[in-house]
Amino acid sequence: MDDKAQLQTLEGLGAALLITMTVVIITQSATVMTPQHEMMIDVQFEQMAYDTLTLLDVAPSYATGANLTECVSGWDMKDATMDHNSLPYLDSELSLLLPGFLYNLDLSYIQNGSLVTNTTILHGYPTEDAAVARRTVMLTNSTVSAAKGKWSIASDKLQMVEVRLTVWQV
Repeated sequence: MDDKAQLQTLEGLGAALLITMTVVIITQSATVMTPQHEMMIDVQFEQMAYDTLTLLDVAPSYATGANLTECVSGWDMKDATMDHNSLPYLDSELSLLLPGFLYNLDLSYIQNGSLVTNTTILHGYPTEDAAVARRTVMLTNSTVSAAKGKWSIASDKLQMVEVRLTVWQV
């Protein structure tokens, strides 16, 4: 019997198995992305809007003037106005973080059992390729009073507010 031939056959089978497993692992771990221009832009807009809201929410107030929760707490409950409240800080921070983009900011919350949505920063009407990002902030009576806002929150309650940022490019 020729032991050398059997050993070469086993080596060949081992090499074929190793090459096959390598090809399977590489193809399953790689993300194949076809360039679809419009879809890529939508994903980039949405990610940029989400990152902007996240950055504004987690940034300390000394770095941004006022973080997202403080700006929402100081809102004076009027539609699309920015006089005598904290929204000018938020608008200036958004314009710095989103250069070359137009955006609107809406606040949605529950009041007396119904959903209320107010446009707080309005820079136009979004195009059909606009992206929307959402972030939820929680307000307490102490955060509202510290920011001199007009929210009416009971001392033991929380007010959840959804901040919706719509971003588009002209």
